[in-house]
Amino acid sequence: MTTSNTILSAEQRALLSAALNCIVPADGEMPAAGDLGIAAFVESVAAGAGASRRRLLDGLVQIELAASAQGGSFTALSNEAQVNALQAAEAAGPEFFQELVTQTYRGYYTDARVCNLLSYRAPNRADYDPKPFDESLLEPVRQRGQVWTPTNS
Repeated sequence: MTTSNTILSAEQRALLSAALNCIVPADGEMPAAGDLGIAAFVESVAAGAGASRRRLLDGLVQIELAASAQGGSFTALSNEAQVNALQAAEAAGPEFFQELVTQTYRGYYTDARVCNLLSYRAPNRADYDPKPFDESLLEPVRQRGQVWTPTNS
């Protein structure tokens, strides 16, 4: 097992970042996931487990194959063609794609910059007094709506 959290080449990392920008695109002041650097989080999670590592590497190949069918390299395609390629990759590897979306959301919504933009403040552990969860904190996310819609629903 590798001790490094780096498992992707620069080209694979660029592909992953572009894909993450499609999964969570920029919206107003909210940055896109790839632009925020969430690819490093996804890569780090995948580096920790052999099955996840293989699924990520194989999934990135699937995305490039789907992009090729759209007319080129994923990073060079139009936004619409990138979304089409991601939908094709999702159909070819739903397990990979679900894990990719899950890890993208985990990385994105735990990033301090996103939490600040959503006005979410984690409690200070030293004086933490658990209170019932205030669901109104989710209102900005609800207003934004679901960004990625699975094709098989």
